[in-house]
This record gives sequence, structure tokens and C-alpha cells, in this order.
Amino acid sequence: MKKILAFAGSNHSKSIHHELIEFTSTLINDVEIQVLDIRSWDIPIYSIDMDNDPVQTPELISKLIQLIGEHDGFIIASPEHNGGTPAFLKNILDWLSRRSKKVFNNKPLFLMSTSPGAKGGANHLNFLIHTLPYQGAEVAAHFSLPSFYDHLKDGIMTEEHLEKLQKNIEEFTNKLKE
Repeated sequence: MKKILAFAGSNHSKSIHHELIEFTSTLINDVEIQVLDIRSWDIPIYSIDMDNDPVQTPELISKLIQLIGEHDGFIIASPEHNGGTPAFLKNILDWLSRRSKKVFNNKPLFLMSTSPGAKGGANHLNFLIHTLPYQGAEVAAHFSLPSFYDHLKDGIMTEEHLEKLQKNIEEFTNKLKE
């Protein structure tokens, strides 16, 4: 059985991206999904000065590298901060890139974003779509949910957006099966 690692790139205690990950994981069948809650991770800001000293690698980064190696595909839901990737997620990606050049091992990745606003955090997805392949991710699908609180309530997503999400899940899982 294929294994998916899913996490939200947010450190907000009430992360809507974590909610989106949890919801999405209920829609995928015939795979094992591990939802990793990284909201409380305290990772030091990466510095090039740390490159020559692998002892300075945070234990949680080493754990994440190991988990990534054990999975066949990934789902990441990322907030958008001022039109870009949040510092919390960017810092983790920087650590990963410096400790494992192609950490995602050419495996499929499904990127998602949402926000309370009408654009759903879609602006920064292009940055992630462009940069994550340098870390070995094969971006198989991406999805943006606008107006989170209007379109995902009590574990139910509005039909229009649910259809789009399911189409993207299908694209992702088809790549996962290849």
C-alpha cells in the first residue's frame, strides 16, 4: 500500500491549513496517510554558517528527512503571508535543502493553500511549484480554496470546490500509482 505524508506549513495553533489537510486526507482511499502536525515545531532559523556542522541539524529536521524517505508521496498545505511562503515553512524547506539536496526523491507532491480571503492563498503556490522540484518534488497537482470559512464548514466542503479538490486528488493519486 502506498504511503502519503501530509502536513501544513503553518505554526498557527488554529491553522486552517491543518484543517484542510485533515479534510483532504479523508477523501483519499487505498493509501496510508500520516498527517504530521508540525505546528509546535521550534526550528532555529537556518544560516549558511551551519552548513559545515551537521551536528547543528535540528533533530526534527532529521526526523522529517527520515519520514520523507519512508513515504511515496506528499501533501503540503501552505498559508500565504504577504503574497509569499510563510517564514515557518520556508525555514523548514531551507533546512531540508541543505541537509538532503533532493529530499523528495522525485516523488509526487500535492500542494494546497487556502485563506479567509477570495484568492485562497493562491499567489505563493507558483513559488512553491517552481522551487520544490529543485528539492526533488514532482508537483502532481495543486489546489487553492478561497474564502475558507464560507467553503469548508463542520467538515463539509461546498460542492463546487469539493469537485475541484477531488479532481486534483485524482491527478495526484494517479501519479502516486505510476
